Amino acid sequence: MESVGMNTRFDSTKGAMIPTSGQLSSYHHKSLSETRRLKTWCFWSTKFTHRQAIPIQYKFAPLNNHRHLKVLAFSNDNDDWSSDDDYEWDPAFEIEVPSDQRPVNELAALKEATLYSWAQLSAVEFGIRLGALWVFFFLLLGGPIAAASFEPTREPLKFFLAGGAGSLFAVSVLVLRMYLGWSYVGDRLLSAVVPYEETGWYDGQLYVKPPEILARDRLLGSYQVKPVMNRLKQTLIGAGALLATATAALVILLPPQQDMDTVMYPPPRNRSEAIAADNKTVLSKYFKSSSRSDE
Repeated sequence: MESVGMNTRFDSTKGAMIPTSGQLSSYHHKSLSETRRLKTWCFWSTKFTHRQAIPIQYKFAPLNNHRHLKVLAFSNDNDDWSSDDDYEWDPAFEIEVPSDQRPVNELAALKEATLYSWAQLSAVEFGIRLGALWVFFFLLLGGPIAAASFEPTREPLKFFLAGGAGSLFAVSVLVLRMYLGWSYVGDRLLSAVVPYEETGWYDGQLYVKPPEILARDRLLGSYQVKPVMNRLKQTLIGAGALLATATAALVILLPPQQDMDTVMYPPPRNRSEAIAADNKTVLSKYFKSSSRSDE
């Protein structure tokens, strides 16, 4: 990582920022309208011991005044802007906050978590994993529960709709959990004040982020967390629409005279099941009568 420094000032005759030293080989003048607002990485002091990059928007004063800025550009070996993961921030700014409660470390832990890391995959990989999760819930929960109400061989459509809706609901719950986790970390990254606990719940404190940490965290929150949250939100909306459609189709397919008791407890299919059902009915009536007599 190498840095290039440049002293600049605003020239009122040209309406542009011009360098005061010949350290740059080329410089392109900008019109006054283009340089009225300058968004850059700048430092107000000429002496610094570590890299502190603060994104600000600088409004120029009247044209008869000059403003001097110390501009620092970070570049990598490819002479291109590096990602925010390449910047070296002084850990002393966050030393009072425990390491596992710092928003940047919470984001790193979220990216390494088994379930939460799925959200940052490509759209195809994310869809494949959610589909595999749906199949898992269908085979483990949705299918067996739906088979108790609808015979798969006699009513395959109702069986599939009931089992698929239940499995989709389970997947939606997990996606909602992923969304809440990313939302929590995103709020802590974008917030200027972060609550933390020194040793336990009884000694909570508030940490006010310095401008350097706040700028870094907001960049991470805007460019890494918000896109993931938008994807999860769209996934939840799509899952909710599919769940509502499957439920409505299942209600339409059910005959009007078939109440919930018939759906949950279908009639027996053979003589042995009929005998068992009669025995259950007799036993239930016996227990009800005995309980009334005791009262």
